[in-house]
Amino acid sequence: MVDFSRTVMRLLLSGVLAGILFVCAGVSALDGSTGSMTVSAAEKGMTEMTETDGDFDPETETTGETDTDAGGGESADDTLCIVIDPGHGGENLGGEYEDYTEKEMTIVVARAMKEELEQYEGVTVYLTRDGDQELSLDERCEFAEHVGADFLFCLHFNMSEHHTLFGSECWVSAFGENYSKGYGFASVEMELLQELGLYSRGIKTRLNDRGTDYYGIIRHATERDIPCVLIEHCHLDQENDKPYYDHDEKLKAFGRLNATAAAKYFNLRSDVLGVDYSDYQNVAVDVPEDVVEPDRTEPDFCSIEVLEQNADTGEVTVQVSAADRDSGMLYYAYSYNNGERFSELLRWPDRSADTFCFTMQVPPHLVPRIVVNGYNGYDLFTTSNVVSLPAMDYQTPEEIAAERAANKIVESISESVKRIDDGNLVEAIPADGEKEPAGRDGLLIAVCGACALLVLGMALSMGMILRGRRRRKRRRRRKR
Repeated sequence: MVDFSRTVMRLLLSGVLAGILFVCAGVSALDGSTGSMTVSAAEKGMTEMTETDGDFDPETETTGETDTDAGGGESADDTLCIVIDPGHGGENLGGEYEDYTEKEMTIVVARAMKEELEQYEGVTVYLTRDGDQELSLDERCEFAEHVGADFLFCLHFNMSEHHTLFGSECWVSAFGENYSKGYGFASVEMELLQELGLYSRGIKTRLNDRGTDYYGIIRHATERDIPCVLIEHCHLDQENDKPYYDHDEKLKAFGRLNATAAAKYFNLRSDVLGVDYSDYQNVAVDVPEDVVEPDRTEPDFCSIEVLEQNADTGEVTVQVSAADRDSGMLYYAYSYNNGERFSELLRWPDRSADTFCFTMQVPPHLVPRIVVNGYNGYDLFTTSNVVSLPAMDYQTPEEIAAERAANKIVESISESVKRIDDGNLVEAIPADGEKEPAGRDGLLIAVCGACALLVLGMALSMGMILRGRRRRKRRRRRKR
């Protein structure tokens, strides 16, 4: 009886243990399948999203920020997750200039960036959109948070109100680690863009009236503690930048450049590409204790001095001195008519120097009044002093050519008159009843033509003489 009881007890215990194991195995399997379904649903959901009531703020370029401890040799659990956001989409076209539309350009760049980054080890890459969907800025950041993004790269192309600006720039958060990480990546990105030949407009922050990040994509990412950089690759409305984007292959080159910048920043390596950035040294950027305010003031000063004036050619050599303690100097533009009209914006030759010289061409018959505008990194300018110079009364090549042509006409007329006076073309006047010489009409025409040319030559000469007298009178009045 005792043996029978023990046998029953053993059977009961075995059944209980088997049941417990079965339940545990079922729960584990259920959890695993649920997790995989969640990820796939998120991926599918982001490609099917349409326009919703979102927070649509103005978007501009920024660069992505990353964790500097991340590297190519991470374990599967530590895989780096990068999310790429092609700006605009759907009815949100972005910038439009000539035959170019921003939303179509950013998707080309994003796909090329993703394809290149996926060839590095230890990286998972997502796109917020892989088609022509219209997503709110919050939806884009929500997706980045859902997939566990370590960094969000927002891709754009730029335009300016007056179509005068050119170059590349990156926008980053103004707060804490998101600033330092964003600035660290942007430093790499801007270096590569400059090597490509684009002018650097700098790495900048911008705040709204509430004192938070101005650009919605950066603001929503920062709220989710995701480093975000907005990259403005170049300007669509500027001839300086057009050679860098006017073909799909050039857009793909932007994508590969962005991927290289990310690989360097995250110290990644790729056996497929044959590159190893494990030892790449990133710029050390301290985490700011306070908000990194944008520059809201004009350059501290701008002054000019004329070093040389060539009255025979109209060339004037000017020395410019200007400085901005906050964002540095970016462009300059000059005027020879006291600011009535300025030249196009020109690159500041050496961003590390406050002073440089340039030579400008002043039109002829003008009293020059030279002035220069110096622009800082936020496109704010300070106007220099005005330098007045003596009149530039030189002749242009066109005027010289016109004067030579007039002289030739006068010489031709003189020769014609001389031949007439010498009797070369004069025939005797016929007697009464005699027939007129056949060449008399031709003679009259020749004489009239010669007289007309003579009058024209004299008029041209008199005009030039009077013009010279008026200039001399103006100079005498100015000297008084």
